[in-house]
Amino acid sequence: MFRLPVKYREVIFLFYYDELSLQEISESLNININTIKSRLTKAKSLLKYSLKGGK
Repeated sequence: MFRLPVKYREVIFLFYYDELSLQEISESLNININTIKSRLTKAKSLLKYSLKGGK
């Protein structure tokens, strides 16, 4: 997880570890909720790739 760029790492951390809703993350980072959704999807994809042995 720590190999992810900060913009992806922060949404993963806030969503899964701090258990914030997408709306709460959007408000706390002052970023559009659709951007949060996109970053979360991309972060999951990158983590999945990494766990399968990717770089």
